[in-house]
Amino acid sequence: MPRSPRTATVLATAVATLLPVLSLAGPAHAAGTSYHVDNRPGSNCTDSGPATEQQPWCTFAPVNARTFTPGDRILLARGAQWAQGMTLTGSGTATDRIELSAYGSGAKPRILRGTATAGIQLTNVSHWTVKGLEIDGTSTGGGKLVYGIRADYNGSDGVGHEDLVFADLHLHHNHMGVYVAGNAAPASGQWALKGLTVTRVKGERNEVSIATGANRLPRGFIQDAVFSHLELANDDGSPAVYKGCPNSMTLQNLTGVVVRDSLISHAGGCHVDSGTTGIYLGHVDHADIFNNIIAFTQQTASPDQSGVNYEGYTDDVAVRANLITGNVGYGVGLQGIHPDGPNLDATIESNAIVDNGRQPIASLGSAAPPTGTVRDNLWRGSSLTTTASGGSFDGVTVTDNPGPVTGDRVWFAARDFATAQSLHNWTYQYSADAGATWKNLAYHQVDASWRPSGGSLPVVQKWNWHPGGSSTAYVARTWTAPRDGTVAIRGRAAKADPGGDGVRVRITRNGSEVLAPRTLGGDDRTGIPTDVDSLSVKAGDAIRFVVDPGAAGENSHDTTSWTPVTGYLN
Repeated sequence: MPRSPRTATVLATAVATLLPVLSLAGPAHAAGTSYHVDNRPGSNCTDSGPATEQQPWCTFAPVNARTFTPGDRILLARGAQWAQGMTLTGSGTATDRIELSAYGSGAKPRILRGTATAGIQLTNVSHWTVKGLEIDGTSTGGGKLVYGIRADYNGSDGVGHEDLVFADLHLHHNHMGVYVAGNAAPASGQWALKGLTVTRVKGERNEVSIATGANRLPRGFIQDAVFSHLELANDDGSPAVYKGCPNSMTLQNLTGVVVRDSLISHAGGCHVDSGTTGIYLGHVDHADIFNNIIAFTQQTASPDQSGVNYEGYTDDVAVRANLITGNVGYGVGLQGIHPDGPNLDATIESNAIVDNGRQPIASLGSAAPPTGTVRDNLWRGSSLTTTASGGSFDGVTVTDNPGPVTGDRVWFAARDFATAQSLHNWTYQYSADAGATWKNLAYHQVDASWRPSGGSLPVVQKWNWHPGGSSTAYVARTWTAPRDGTVAIRGRAAKADPGGDGVRVRITRNGSEVLAPRTLGGDDRTGIPTDVDSLSVKAGDAIRFVVDPGAAGENSHDTTSWTPVTGYLN
């Protein structure tokens, strides 16, 4: 059954109650001042001091009293912790951003619950980076932070801001890990925030790990957002639920969104009357969600319990080349329950949607039938699509979806990434002679990568890979067929680091091309499909997924997102 209308139910309640890519370090901050904070014994700290490394501030009080200016840095000592809230104001510039991060050695600086509702509060800021911190929302009294990090864009001063980065963070046991919203009212053609980057964020045991927007805001409140390399898991509200845990990732009021190279696992770990899902989409335009694992939304007797939920009010939202598996409910739900908010031009393409508790894709409710395309998905279930409560696929083209796949698994490159060669039928290889011969790469524990012994490139990591620096320097993930049969291959290759002259991708079987080279442009961050509909294989056949730097051999900015999937059709 479809959920009851719930666009931002939890978020709206919280707001009403509480309101009145490869390098993110930025420039050298020569124009600003560095403020050190260290409350550990022996630090020689004083809140009235100069905030140098030799005499740092002790608490966040002087931080909260200051409006920061371009180039400033607030540096928290690694190994220290504070049960305080931090309030940040002021804006940087495109060339001199402001940064909150860490210094010294040891564990990430840790912010715990004190008397504030947010561990870090930013208001009407531009050109900020927050990175390298841990925010633990629990307290000895059993309560939790409502927000690990909250960024608000409020009032007339909340319009027209740019460039907010959250990176390398560990957020746990909060109601919400990161929340970006506010009450500003940008007019048509305006925005509150343009340029939001959330990357390398680990969220766990929150109720919602990442959330944007609220149900009264315009779709373009936040524009041009990129979410990547997230690890969001076990969002169950532990140890005690504050409001509810509907979704690990709640995306609202966004225009121009990319979500890639991320794991969203075991969402919805407590009962929510309005429903649970891994990724929730409402009031979103022009989004690409690709090369992710969205898995194991939990059994809590809630509605939905799906992997991805198109709630409503979406236009041109694509879910592509993901592994969507193990969710108690549907893989993807297209809700039709908001009469004035249909899901228009939805694209569900080239995913592996397998082994969910219910059918891979569902249309739910008759008030606002969806439009769009369902194509080229690998699937397993009693049928690819289903309807409930008057749902319909009449406005959706459903075509070329191979399945159901057979056997006990599909092979998704990121899910199967391993620390030893040949595990899960994958090996990691490189060629110095344009694919004529291949050698195995060596595993490097320090950065969880496969590289040549003694070399830095080419490299293969869980989500991304990068070729060598000549026109013949190829890198490959190689899948070895475990048995005879017919397989289908799905995937999407995109630039993870925009710039340069692009790369080429191809697929070979025992050295012969089964997908001819396709060029990926230097700034193509949404990518190209790499699908092979039907390929006969023999046990032991080597299917190579190959990236090369292009004919010129220029390999700057060539980090590529590509996590192909293979499944047997017989």
